[in-house]
Amino acid sequence: MLKHVLQRWVWAGNTHHSDENFTPIRLTNIIAFLVIFVSFCQIPGAIWYWHDVGYDQFIIIISTTILLCFVPLLNAQSDYLYAKLLLISVYIGNLIWTSLLWQLNLYIHFFYLLAVVCCPFFFTAKESGYKWVCCGLFTGLFLLSELYYHATSSWSQQNAQQMFKLSSAILLALACLLCSYHIQKNIYRSWQKLALEKKRSEQLLLNILPTSIADRLKHSNSLIADYFAQASILFADIQNFTPLCKSMDPQKLVLLLNELFCHFDLLAQQHGLEKIKTSGDSYMAACGLPHANAKHAIQCCQCALDMQEKFEEFSIQHHLATGLRIGIGCGEVVAGVIGKNKFSYDMWGEAVNLASRMESHGQGHKIQTTQTTYDLAKDVFHFVERGEIQVKGVGKVITYWLIGRK
Repeated sequence: MLKHVLQRWVWAGNTHHSDENFTPIRLTNIIAFLVIFVSFCQIPGAIWYWHDVGYDQFIIIISTTILLCFVPLLNAQSDYLYAKLLLISVYIGNLIWTSLLWQLNLYIHFFYLLAVVCCPFFFTAKESGYKWVCCGLFTGLFLLSELYYHATSSWSQQNAQQMFKLSSAILLALACLLCSYHIQKNIYRSWQKLALEKKRSEQLLLNILPTSIADRLKHSNSLIADYFAQASILFADIQNFTPLCKSMDPQKLVLLLNELFCHFDLLAQQHGLEKIKTSGDSYMAACGLPHANAKHAIQCCQCALDMQEKFEEFSIQHHLATGLRIGIGCGEVVAGVIGKNKFSYDMWGEAVNLASRMESHGQGHKIQTTQTTYDLAKDVFHFVERGEIQVKGVGKVITYWLIGRK
């Protein structure tokens, strides 16, 4: 129970940063808890001197605890700056009232310098102005406390000793400010590097998986498997690619495929298709997942026609004597993420098998579709019935050639 409460306290307001252990929000919560803990350590002394000033000290402890309980609550409400300012205000108030209450140099004013060193850790780069105001405030309070104790202390020490003590305190304050400055520079530089690396890793993940699937994978370890009642699948394949491989330099071949598939990626993105994978010279994309889409067949046919046109331009540019086979199928699909290392987002179902057969049983420079695709897109595109063909694992099916837009 206590462990659960502490976790809720420390992670309050960190829902958008749950994958980061080191955030200003989390550190604000931790420091608030530590101040409460240190205050509670003063309770035995307050009880011992209850009839002197212990009662008043107990009131300070309780007030500090109650006020600091609002720090994680404010962070949970995304009022991050107010949470920090509340923490600083209560921290300063506790030290001032404790010092005035006991009327004795308890050396607790050195906690101001501790705050100066800690400031860079719980202020973000955008809040650097607040950071320097707080550092100046803490340093000023420390020096004022030192001057106050210097003025009110007994003069049993020589003047030279008193002045040396005061100058040492000033040098210590300046050293803490200098440390704070260098810590801030290093902390902000580290946060910038972390943010950049995180952005890169997320971009790499998005290059492998759809955005919504990547988000689910980052925030949950559960199996990702979804059913879609209707989706369209597109397969594209370069005809006679194997002889082309033998006659071409490996580096040139990879550059050629990369350029072509980059064009296909752009077209898929423009028409709302999700690239699934490439395998050799085969390109696979789908529409209607991971988000359902009523126009999935139309968008898939639009993309196929543009891919066909782009490939013809590409063939002329690179002097390729080959064609592009495209197959489209529509129907029920199961999609999910498989694997632990080098995982991928893949699809299964009869519609996927049929789309693959439409491509493999197709012809160069042509787009072959299933009956379901024809029924869904016939009002927008021109089709020509090919007739029945024998499809492995399925039997005889009626297919259509997609000719163009109406």
